[in-house]
Amino acid sequence: MNNERVNLTELLKYPLTVFSILLALIVATHTLGIKFGVVSELSVEGIKFTQETKSEVSDLASKLNAALTAIEELKARTPSAQTPIVQAAIAEAAQTVSDQSAQFSRISPGSRQGYIFIGNYDNAWSALKLGALETGQPIVIAPGNLKAGTTYQVLGNMVVRDGLPANDSQYYQGRASLGTVPRGSKVRLISTPVGIHREFATQYWAQIEIP
Repeated sequence: MNNERVNLTELLKYPLTVFSILLALIVATHTLGIKFGVVSELSVEGIKFTQETKSEVSDLASKLNAALTAIEELKARTPSAQTPIVQAAIAEAAQTVSDQSAQFSRISPGSRQGYIFIGNYDNAWSALKLGALETGQPIVIAPGNLKAGTTYQVLGNMVVRDGLPANDSQYYQGRASLGTVPRGSKVRLISTPVGIHREFATQYWAQIEIP
């Protein structure tokens, strides 16, 4: 009981902060259509949400990132069918989110397993998202030599999907987001990455866990 009174007293010291946060959530809910789910904790440190909400935010952020990339690419070229370079850029953008979104939708270590995009490979890596654990430098190892149980750093704020995307028209859009792994986080490979041969690139996905 004493602890509850102390927590309440501390919280009441910051009425404007709490009100501002709640007001922002209400505006986001009604104007942007974001569903924030269940609030799991309210304290002087802020508001914490359930894992379901983290998934919603990371999914929305990744779609927005892909849309912005597509718009920029369209503005930079004359009307024509999407080139492989444009398609690859859009697909890559959809697997990452901003720093702010990554922190909000961050998956807790040890909580879940999932799949992340790690880069395109054709005799060499492009759009690479894995770095050496010790240095953070981009890896040069071919995807077939990336072994289960090895740990790396992620080089972007990566969206974690609930399964390996199917090689169809839906692709990554057919897999739900579980949240994000922020740039610099450690991830452990559960199995050797799988290459998906799209018309614009061979994109590799890795099943990972967060140690």
